[in-house]
Amino acid sequence: MSTTQIAPETSDTRSDEGDDLSHYARREEIVRASIEGGRVTALCGYKFEPVRDPKRFPVCPRCKELVEMAEQLG
Repeated sequence: MSTTQIAPETSDTRSDEGDDLSHYARREEIVRASIEGGRVTALCGYKFEPVRDPKRFPVCPRCKELVEMAEQLG
């Protein structure tokens, strides 16, 4: 999808809910949050602030699965 972009979560606490993963989210939300601040909701539902380098983390398996499904549907 051309409207998704990888951005990482930024929570300082560690749990199994999405920490240390890069997530897919709508580009518009990432741009807005980068400019205005605030959180973005990933495709998997995880909320994060896009402030860390997403290339340093593995991609969220659920986000990846959802993007692949959307690409198959066209």
